[in-house]
Amino acid sequence: MGILSFWTQSIVRLRPGTKMERGSEVPDWDNPKSLTIAECSVQPASSSLTQDGRVAGVSDGLTVYAPANADVKAGDRISYGGNIYTINGDPLIWPGPGRLAHIQLNLMRWRG
Repeated sequence: MGILSFWTQSIVRLRPGTKMERGSEVPDWDNPKSLTIAECSVQPASSSLTQDGRVAGVSDGLTVYAPANADVKAGDRISYGGNIYTINGDPLIWPGPGRLAHIQLNLMRWRG
């Protein structure tokens, strides 16, 4: 169970398989392996607009607090609210006794 009763959201972790491309093993996002992770808290973290004269782009981020045993790692993607986010950096482990332990994920998405 999550730390507090409001940890009620679920995320879907997407992890790529691998394929050979030009003699190298590369991530294969065509058929990622998915895993639903329940008892999370998903919070807005950031949003910004970029305009360089040619393209207007928007980046936004979320912070996810997930159970300590969540199977997530850098390079995974997260599906939430109909959008796909990339884990920005390594998952951050917050040690603590029992239910206070958790993992923090900083997620980013760019459109434009």
